[in-house]
Amino acid sequence: MKPSALRIERLLAKVEAELARSARPRRYCFYFDEEAEAEAQGLPYVLVPRVLSRQEWIEQYSGDKGPGEDDP
Repeated sequence: MKPSALRIERLLAKVEAELARSARPRRYCFYFDEEAEAEAQGLPYVLVPRVLSRQEWIEQYSGDKGPGEDDP
């Protein structure tokens, strides 16, 4: 016995509704300096810290100047 087209459509709608309910909302990751861009796009977003290279980390967090650098 073949299922009717109406029954197949009902089962399909039930499965689609179940999947839509259990789906997690998508979020996009932006760096703190890109917050204005995320707001402008209207996307759901989370702010994440930017990974600094060794040189960037030293420049930002070290109080010492590197060799050959003088205070103005």
